[in-house]
Amino acid sequence: MATQPHQPGACFCGNCMTCARLNAPTLYGFLGKAPGTSFVQVYAWCPHCANWHRHGDDTNRAGDVLHRYAHCGQHGPYRKTGYLITVTSTPLAEVWGRMRRASPAQRDAISEGRSTSAIERLRRQPLPMLRPEHHGGRTV
Repeated sequence: MATQPHQPGACFCGNCMTCARLNAPTLYGFLGKAPGTSFVQVYAWCPHCANWHRHGDDTNRAGDVLHRYAHCGQHGPYRKTGYLITVTSTPLAEVWGRMRRASPAQRDAISEGRSTSAIERLRRQPLPMLRPEHHGGRTV
């Protein structure tokens, strides 16, 4: 019988899960309902896919930190570690339209590990910006 490789992303034992969490990058999460969805979830902008990833359930609240495995597929940079999502109090509706998302053809290329200059431009977009009060700053 073949055994699972003992490494984050391939093995989900306690040690590998802890290692994944310790090495995972952090993305901002926004609570809301995307068009066509029925309940509030956490949405994180994925700079690799140039698209929103939906995670969590309707119990998540601002201030939560979630560890999730990415929807990027086998070629994504978060495949082994996943990412942490810091849930903000900024509503999804406030940031949803700020990001230009990859087209279906671009999403197919990304999932196959290919890139184009247009995909690279999408990846270089400034991330959804938070107001100062959402990350500890003071407003005047």
